[in-house]
Amino acid sequence: MKLIRNTLVGLYVNLFMVIALIITLLRGLIRYNSGNILKSLLIAAVVISLILNSILAVKNIINTYRLYKQREYNLLRKHMKVIKLGMIPYFIINFIIYILLFMLFFAASRGLIIFSPIPLLFIIPVFFTYLSMLFTSCYGIGFAAIVNSEKNLGSLKFIVHILFQLCFVLDVVSTIILLLKYKIKPAD
Repeated sequence: MKLIRNTLVGLYVNLFMVIALIITLLRGLIRYNSGNILKSLLIAAVVISLILNSILAVKNIINTYRLYKQREYNLLRKHMKVIKLGMIPYFIINFIIYILLFMLFFAASRGLIIFSPIPLLFIIPVFFTYLSMLFTSCYGIGFAAIVNSEKNLGSLKFIVHILFQLCFVLDVVSTIILLLKYKIKPAD
């Protein structure tokens, strides 16, 4: 559970560093050359936290595989629940930040931003957000796989849960369905 806690803390720290960086950059647009050292430090902190989160992502994938191989039904279920439900505020805040930024740039450019390369810059944070959703889905995929092998979830339901775990919002729906339908298994 320490790995899950560290993962959640790492992702939220990264998110708040990104928010601080955005605020600093926007403040720099209003006041020319304001806080250059702070901007540099925040950029370095964001990059370092991305690297640390990438390491945690690999550790989570390895942990999921280990739990699956050891048939740790209850631990997979618990980890899936904590990480998926713990990430809901992260994704909501992330979505709000980037939609507000896009609307700000859209309004400031009177819609001309659409015809510039600037929207491509929004692909980078969306890509990293999707990667964080994918690696938090490893527990849901592992849990669905173990449920499929032990309780015969069924091929179609199994595939649907895997696909849901790979999509924003639907991953939470899949997690809730799996949590409600497959309760904690008594110890042998």
